Amino acid sequence: MLLTEGLRPVTGGAAPAPRGAHPADGYPLDASYFSRAPRHIAYLLGVALAGLPLLVPSGPGNTAVADVGMVVVVVGVVVWLKRDGVPVLVPYLLPVSLLMVAGSVAAYHVQVGVALLPVLQDLFLLAWGAAVANAVRRRRWLLEVVLRVWVWSSVLWAAVLSTGRMAGISWMAGTSAKDGGRASLTFDDPNLAANYFLIGLGLLVATSVVRRRLVRVLAAVVILLALVFTGSNGAAVGLATMTCVGLVVALGRRRGVLAAAATSLLLLAGVALVVPHVDLNRIGATASDSAQVLRDSLGRSGESSGSREELANETIGLYLGGDLVGVGPGQTKAALKGAGAAYVKEAHNDYLATLVERGALGGAGLVVLLLAVAARLGRVVTGRQSAWVRELVPRPEVLLGLGCALAVGALFYEVLHFRHVWAFLGLIAGIDPGATTDRLLHVPRTWWRR
Repeated sequence: MLLTEGLRPVTGGAAPAPRGAHPADGYPLDASYFSRAPRHIAYLLGVALAGLPLLVPSGPGNTAVADVGMVVVVVGVVVWLKRDGVPVLVPYLLPVSLLMVAGSVAAYHVQVGVALLPVLQDLFLLAWGAAVANAVRRRRWLLEVVLRVWVWSSVLWAAVLSTGRMAGISWMAGTSAKDGGRASLTFDDPNLAANYFLIGLGLLVATSVVRRRLVRVLAAVVILLALVFTGSNGAAVGLATMTCVGLVVALGRRRGVLAAAATSLLLLAGVALVVPHVDLNRIGATASDSAQVLRDSLGRSGESSGSREELANETIGLYLGGDLVGVGPGQTKAALKGAGAAYVKEAHNDYLATLVERGALGGAGLVVLLLAVAARLGRVVTGRQSAWVRELVPRPEVLLGLGCALAVGALFYEVLHFRHVWAFLGLIAGIDPGATTDRLLHVPRTWWRR
């Protein structure tokens, strides 16, 4: 057991931690960081994380059953930390504030009250991510609870979806006529479900939750099967991105930067040579005449890429023909319709949606958010991490690959309002070795002591 290795004195205070290391390295073994209290926070976190897929039925303002657990966690964590007089870290406060201000200004500019709803969602998701970050940062046991519940609930939900899909039980798999044979579980969107399972797979591989190799392989197969049944081509691209980045970074950690750079160049050269000879239309035509699983994924590749390209062109034209303020959060579809666009739909692209809906200031906020997430992921992989965290997350390079997969996924759908994505961002902030100083953003670290 790791807690018995290299014991520190239990009395006499904390030993000084090395510069840049997690403060837990300087804690005595009887410090509160290693206690199993408070148990009620662990229960609340477990219920909220296990219930993340419960988005159907939905209520007003896109609310769902999953939001109830998230609200309770936010309140519970704030009350707990305030009672203990502990400073509260608010990761990503600066970029989200920029996005919220930009969204509010754009909503006022277009005089559409409903455009303020995404701004309130930004605030809620920021609080949810901060609650997760503070919980796993204050107690090692809570970090273990979060990882265990998240991984095993992902496997369980994947098993439910796969069983329902193979048994032809539509309500169990979440299939509907509008999506063909694509399964969405209780997400009401196959792409959203696929993104959830992609994060679950990444956490399964990155952590030590499942220690036995055979069990880990079987769990990964179950999640991969669920990914296949969602028919999400974007998730397939994300999976390839996560795998390649994870392997290259792992190689760099073990063999050095030169080996990683050489491998990266070989991979890029291989992609550059193969891609020009790949005929997506032919692959899609062949798959459309094959099994339903292939029809729902590769069979849609030509149509999907064509519609995305057309939508991107329409959205870019909307931005170039507009102003620096934006058309208002969530108003891309209405703006395209008002402009008489040939293809009217939501942006399905976080980068274009932010620019069009929140203007230049929103674009700046998105850039700062990406930089903040990249910095935290970089420190998680390369920083001098605590031995306690390394035991739970022995393969942090997979988390970096997962972050890159989410950045790529933002090209195909809007991930910034995915509840599980903000839970992941909160987890990253919580295990970030530099989280205690928040060196990147230099923002206030408390919610009530300004």
